[in-house]
Amino acid sequence: MINKKITSVVLIFFLMAAAALLSACGTTGSAKTETTSQEDLTSKISSKIDAYTTDLMDSRDSMKSNRAICRYLQNWAKSKGIHSETDSAGNVIMSVSSSKKYKDAAPVVIVCPYDYLEFDNYSRPVAMALYTIKNNESTGKLTVIFTREDGHDLSGVKTLNKKYFTDDANVFCLNAADQGLFSLKSGASSTYRFTQSVRRVSPTLTKAYKITIKGLSATQPDAQISKATNPITRLESLLVSLKNRNISYEIASFRGGENTNLYAASATLTIVIDANKEKSFLDKMQEVTERFNEDKSKMHPGATYTYKEVDLPSSVIRRSDGSRLVNFMYTLLDGVYEKDEDSGDLVSINNVSKIDTSGSRVQISSVAYSLSETNLKTIDTDARTLCNLSDIKFSKTGSVPMWTGKEDTEFTKNVASAYKKTTGKTLSYNDSVTSTSASYVAQKNSKCNIISITLNENILKDCTGTMINYLINSLPEDDD
Repeated sequence: MINKKITSVVLIFFLMAAAALLSACGTTGSAKTETTSQEDLTSKISSKIDAYTTDLMDSRDSMKSNRAICRYLQNWAKSKGIHSETDSAGNVIMSVSSSKKYKDAAPVVIVCPYDYLEFDNYSRPVAMALYTIKNNESTGKLTVIFTREDGHDLSGVKTLNKKYFTDDANVFCLNAADQGLFSLKSGASSTYRFTQSVRRVSPTLTKAYKITIKGLSATQPDAQISKATNPITRLESLLVSLKNRNISYEIASFRGGENTNLYAASATLTIVIDANKEKSFLDKMQEVTERFNEDKSKMHPGATYTYKEVDLPSSVIRRSDGSRLVNFMYTLLDGVYEKDEDSGDLVSINNVSKIDTSGSRVQISSVAYSLSETNLKTIDTDARTLCNLSDIKFSKTGSVPMWTGKEDTEFTKNVASAYKKTTGKTLSYNDSVTSTSASYVAQKNSKCNIISITLNENILKDCTGTMINYLINSLPEDDD
């Protein structure tokens, strides 16, 4: 009897041990499966994002207008069987319905800009948005809105119907700049135009030279502005230097930049100099161009600084007007305006964006961004005062309000969790000094949750992975 009891106890012990072992194996296997699944997802995203980006860049020669980009997006949606519509402003709205499993998940809206002026930069958010609408892992209701822009003017998002931004919507506003970041705050902006009347006269000097800086990127000014090369201010500095070397000149033309809200990709200056000072001028030009071109691999890859003799122009700007122009530009705000004394983070920046000396007037445009609306008003006042002192006509041509999102919400925490799952790193939200579309989305419905994501090349895949992981884990807790 005792032996039977002992045998039964031993048998029960082994059965319990085996069950525990099987349970442990099951847990380990589950963890291993989850890890493998994440690795597979990461690998899939990496290869497909490369393919999406490559396809966009291969199509760049046919993307010379916003109409062409709009047509590309419409055709892409049709070829993938994705429902899309286009509104009167050229915004392309794509949508997919919720799967049965995710019917209780909050709707997600991705607002993604497109703009032929920033095609290279915007290829990143467009690739991310296209990938997400096509490969959303059969999750909740998803709407991707490609908003038309003309040099980061946010014109498309301003016109959007507020019906897309319901109270329960979680919204991602995509942008592209040199610095990549996730933000819950973006700056306000002001754009300016400065106009100077000039008189054109026949040149009194005899040697004409055309000086050109080109090949830079027409991207949005951001927190990396101190590292950017502004060809307009570079050529203005050259004029100051020539004056300091006692090399007389007359300005025939000065043109640069295409859009007020973007860096100038190029600038060209044609001047007439004193033939007796030609050697000094050429020595100076050799010095500045060699230094620029030697640094281009680090500071401005692909850009060039050149000069060449040209035919004598028929007219130049009167010297007194030219001197007033150069003096005004010398004092015009450009670059970092203010930093936070404690953190060292940028608070306000300015960028001289355009210049055109055609006809009997000179027009200069610039943009200011600030994370302090009070600070931006000071910049407005400083610009107006400078114009009054210089007898230059001042006009404020546009503005974007500052946006501040909601911190420490379930949405921000879930996105941070998805980022951690994707990258293994902790996500920190950083303010974007550049204005974003979030300003106008928030105006359409202050109740919806918004996160702004600014993409650069380094974080494109991480952001895409974060988006997909967020969608996969978007079910309410009691439905998991």
